[in-house]
Parts: sequence; C-alpha cells; structure tokens
Amino acid sequence: MEQNKNNGKGRKIIIILLCVIVAAAAAIGILAAKLLNSISRPGTDTVFAENEGDLLITPAPAATPNATPEPSATPVPTPIPMSELYDQTWLDDAALEKLKADAADERYINVLLIGVDRRGTSGNSNTDAMLIATIDTVNNRLKLTTIMRDMLVNIPGHGYGKLNSAAVKGGLDLLFETLNSNFYLNLSEYVLVDFNMFEEIVDALGGVTVRMSAEEISEANDCIAGLNKQRGIADTWDGFIFANEGNVKLTGKQALGYARIRHIDSDFNRTKRQFKLLNQIYAQFMKADVSRQYKMLEKILPMVETNMTNDRIISCATKALGMGAGGLLYCRIPADETYKTAKYERKSVVLADIPANAMALHAFIFDSNQEADTVKVLSPGESLPPRTPTMYQGADGNYYYYSDNSPVYAEPTMDPAYYDPDAAYIDPGAQPQIELAG
Repeated sequence: MEQNKNNGKGRKIIIILLCVIVAAAAAIGILAAKLLNSISRPGTDTVFAENEGDLLITPAPAATPNATPEPSATPVPTPIPMSELYDQTWLDDAALEKLKADAADERYINVLLIGVDRRGTSGNSNTDAMLIATIDTVNNRLKLTTIMRDMLVNIPGHGYGKLNSAAVKGGLDLLFETLNSNFYLNLSEYVLVDFNMFEEIVDALGGVTVRMSAEEISEANDCIAGLNKQRGIADTWDGFIFANEGNVKLTGKQALGYARIRHIDSDFNRTKRQFKLLNQIYAQFMKADVSRQYKMLEKILPMVETNMTNDRIISCATKALGMGAGGLLYCRIPADETYKTAKYERKSVVLADIPANAMALHAFIFDSNQEADTVKVLSPGESLPPRTPTMYQGADGNYYYYSDNSPVYAEPTMDPAYYDPDAAYIDPGAQPQIELAG
C-alpha cells in the first residue's frame, strides 16, 4: 500500500516536471517567435544605386561562329570571359563536376551577408560589403568569406562590371545569379544590414573592443569626421576616438569609422579589419548569458532584413550554436597571387582569375577543416581625455586643428571625394594623415 502511494507521488512529480518543461518550451517558443517576427522581410524600400563613376560596361566576349562550319578533330573552346584582360584558368570536366557537386551538397549552409550604405540623400544603397557565412556541418566549422566588391566579373546579361554593381542592375536576384555563375555556388538566402544599423548593433552590444595602431586611430577619426559632415553634424570631431594605440573600446560610430578605413593601406586590409570587428562581436555575444543574449537579439534583429523563414533561422542557429566554435575561420576572395589592381575604362578595379578563385573558394568552404583560433573578448585600454579642437585654414590651403594652442592634427583641404570610400583611388603618400598628440 505504501509502495503504491510512493508510486503515485512519483508519477505526480513526473507529471509536474513535464508540465514545467512544456510550459518552459512554450515560453521559449513564444519568445523566439517574437524575436524572429521582428526581422524585416523582402519588400522593404532598399533600392540599390550605381556607385558614382561606375564602370562603363563592355559586353563579355563571345565565340565568333564560322560562316561555314568545318570538321575539326579539336574543337576550339569558347573564350573564358575576361581572358583578354587577365589570364584565366581552364577548368577540366573533373574540376567542374567537383564544383557542381559541392554547390549541391546541403550539408554546407551558405548565406550571403550584405552590408549596404545609405549615406546619400537619395535613399538608394550601395552593396558596400559582401560576405558568405558558412555553417559547415561536415567539419563542424563556422566560416566567413569576404568577396571583394571591386572585382570585375561577367554580370549575366550586362557584360563586365564591378561585382557590387550587379544589385544595381538587377537587384538581389541578379547579384545571386552573378555570384553563382562566376563561382559555381548555389546561393539563395541573404541577410542584409545597413551600416547605420551596424552602428546601432554595436551600441546594443555595449560597444566592441579591437586592437588599433596609432595610424588606424588617426584614420578612423578622419572617417568619423566624414560621417559627421555627411550627417550635417556641426562638430566635425563629434565621436572622435581619444586613446593610445592598443586595445580600444569603440562605440557604434567609432566602429563604423574603423570599418571604413582604407586610405592608409587598401580595400583588402579594410576587409581584415571588418573581420576583426565581426569576430569580436561574435565573441562578445557568445560570452553573454542567455538573458543578456535575448536582450541583445531583441535590439539587433529588428535592424536586419532576410528572406529566410523563421523555421530556417532556428534550424541554422541550432546547428551553428551546437558546434560550440571558439572562433570564425576567414577567407578572402580573390586569393593571393590570383589578381592584380588595374584601370578599366578609366576606373580602378580588381582583375582576377575567376575560375582559380572559384576553386580557392570551394576549397575553403567545402574542404577546409583547419581549427579556428579561439577568440576572446578584449579588455579595453585607458581612454584619453576628450579634446575640443578648433579649425582654421593655413596659408598652404590645408585645414589645421588646434587644442590648447598645440597642434593636434592636420588634414588636406576638404575634398568631398576624400570622405567617399567608393571614390577613385587616392595615393596615401600624397596627403598627410591625422596624428593625435600623445
């Protein structure tokens, strides 16, 4: 009899536990649905604009048919697009079959991440950054690949153009078609973030810390000055970074200034800085407890747009988080030794061996099992006291800033093109860089 009572109590406890679990699962489901439903879906007012001074389009070459076909033991192959501008690797049937098999393998989840820039007054957008996020369930790796926006590629139906002009000419559908046809991929899903949203995302995280050189601090402040000018902020130095080189904690605006740096080196190094930021954001998010993560997502998700369904997002997130990856693996396309910078129709472009880069991209996404370095949230160094410089134009025509009667930094005469990351190349040796006094 006593045993029956104990069994009854046991069953009641189990039933209560099951009810608690079901209630908790329902609550989690409701919270998850609330978060996911806050994401923007296709149909928003994102309109892609032509970059100022974009390429003049030259149709891609096509094979010239013979008027009277003649039998030949060795057919003449159709010229590879862009082979007249830069040597292109010929892929044999085995290589092509491998690329096609990779693209069809659903164990690798590839999502296009698009950063757009709506700084202009027209409301139109430039695809300023393109990355492929990969959830590799075969090797249990999370991977990011930057695709350089200035690569000259064959845009289906439009001839040659910079990669980031594809969305201008045919929206995201043409951008997908261009990436898939050039690199033998099967991309169809995207996540889009405006750089203004990126600023808010970093602020929602409470800032992000990265390691910066004195030169990067100086150039980031220059980019921030450009942002302030574009936004009509009277104080050119609003939001400036006042810190010594080393680990620097950045606000959203400062992180955006850092992400835009390129005049001290190149667009290639800019992509490395953007990856450093993303890796630190990932580390900061993963370090937070569940409650803090939820609050972050509550602020961040309404700022992004995607065509992925809620079920698909949950599936991808479950797989990614289940890997417990300590960091992200990174790759850049074009790969080293497969490109050169050049002028095409009087514009600066990146000429690349597209088939060779397709092979390099697939080797990273589908074959690489290297270990990612475990990324840790950096501790920020000490900030310096803010300064309020005043500006005057010197006899040499340059603008100078002073604080407490001591030169703080100088910059060249303000040229609107200097603040435009899409402007034509500017020789970094031809103009002085901002240097904050120690």
